[in-house]
Amino acid sequence: MSETNKGFLETLKEVSDGKLVICFAGVGSAFAKKNAQTSMIVAKNGKTILVDCGTTIPTELSRKGINIWDFDYYHFTHSHADHVGGAEEIMLMHRYVAKRKPKVIITQPYYKILWDDSLRGGCENNEDGLLKFCDLVEPVQPSWMQEEPREIYKINVDGIELVIFRTAHIPGGVEIWEKAFWSTGLMVDGKVLYSGDTRFDGSLFEHLPVKNVSAIFHDCQLFSPGIVHADYESLKILDPSIKAKMRLVHYGDNFEQFKPENDGFAGFAKAWEFYVVG
Repeated sequence: MSETNKGFLETLKEVSDGKLVICFAGVGSAFAKKNAQTSMIVAKNGKTILVDCGTTIPTELSRKGINIWDFDYYHFTHSHADHVGGAEEIMLMHRYVAKRKPKVIITQPYYKILWDDSLRGGCENNEDGLLKFCDLVEPVQPSWMQEEPREIYKINVDGIELVIFRTAHIPGGVEIWEKAFWSTGLMVDGKVLYSGDTRFDGSLFEHLPVKNVSAIFHDCQLFSPGIVHADYESLKILDPSIKAKMRLVHYGDNFEQFKPENDGFAGFAKAWEFYVVG
C-alpha cells in the first residue's frame, strides 16, 4: 500500500518492524525558511518518539497527515523555542482532543526547568484553576548514570534505549558541559548519535562509546565562528572515520552552497527520509 493511502507515520512504523529508523520532520536552524526546525522521529517496532518540537513542527507534521498526539513518547533536548515551541500544543491537544497525557521522557533536573522557565506561563491556568506539569504530562524519568566525564542518563522505553548526555550549547563562549545551561543530546540503541544543539566539542566522541555507532546526526552552523553551535569549518577537522557516518542537521538556508560529501561527511540530513540504522 502506498504512503498516500496508508499515511506517512503508519508507513514509518511498518518500516521500523524489526529495525531502528530515524526520520526528521525538519532539519533547519531556528530561523531557517527552506526547512522546518530540526525535529527527529525515532521509530522501532512500531513505537515512535518525537524528539524536539519547535514552533514550525506542528504545521510540518500536519502537512504529512500526522497529528501532534500521534506519537508514543516525546522528548525535548533543551528549552529554545525551535525545540520546545510546539510543546504547549502537544500538551493541550492531548488534554482536550486526545483526552490523555503525553508520555514525556524527561530527566528530574530538566523537569523543573522546562515547566517553570518555558511552559508554565501558558499552561498553568485553565478552566479548572491552576495546573501542575504532572497534570498535563505523564513524565517518564530516565535513571542517572554518571556525572564524569559527562553527565549521562539512561532509559529503555518499549525496547528503545536512550542515553541522554549533557552538551555545551549556551551561553556563548562556554566550552565544557559543566558550565553550560541545560541542553542534551541522545544516543539511541548504541547505534545513533544525535548531538542536539552544541558548540563544537571534540571531547563528545571521547566521552561516549561511538565505536559501534553507525549514524551520527550533528548540529551544524554554516558560518563561522560557532558561538553557540558547531560550525562547519570546525567539524571538518574531525577524524575521517567519524565524518564518514555524520549527517549534518540544524543548518541554515544557504546549505546549497556546500557539498559536505566533498569534505568527508555523509552529507546533509534531509527531512522525511528514512534512515534505517539497525
